[in-house]
Amino acid sequence: MFRSTGVAVLVSVVAAGLLSGCGNTHADHAAASSTPAVAQVNSSVQVATAGAPLIRCGVDLSSPTIGDAIAKLPVEPVTHAPWDTNPASFEGNFNPCATLSTAIVTIQGATGSSPNQALMFHSGRYLGTATSKAYGFTSLAAAATTDDTVALNYKTSGSCNACSDGTLTQVKFHWDGTHVVMIGRPPH
Repeated sequence: MFRSTGVAVLVSVVAAGLLSGCGNTHADHAAASSTPAVAQVNSSVQVATAGAPLIRCGVDLSSPTIGDAIAKLPVEPVTHAPWDTNPASFEGNFNPCATLSTAIVTIQGATGSSPNQALMFHSGRYLGTATSKAYGFTSLAAAATTDDTVALNYKTSGSCNACSDGTLTQVKFHWDGTHVVMIGRPPH
């Protein structure tokens, strides 16, 4: 995951096998794939390079990296509202050590049906939004999400907005080694 620049990397873990989500071996990928995103919140690893700030591995929706990404977004074009920068309003699995992760953000003053945008990150680096347009009722499908694939559920158009049993369309976003590939299509 980390490119070697001739700088020693300090990893504060007892054994390399504890690097769930931070390694790149097949065993690490299998362990990360079988661990639900919620369980990964409690596993945290700290990584530092000489002269660089400490990177804390694990789900962190209050990371300043998310705020920096939001600052790059234009106002939402339909509502003309700015995006909410309060981490309490975020959903997702942003992890600076994951191959691919997301933070789902909404507009300021949002209601349940307000537009959401999924910000995509590769190894903590902001890539852009999952889709060109914002959708209401977007959520992380944690059970279908792995270290290199983010699964999002979108409420299908025409589905009851207030009903908890509305029809969902699941779309996966997969890091193929060079870029994100969308698997499926969000609803129209």
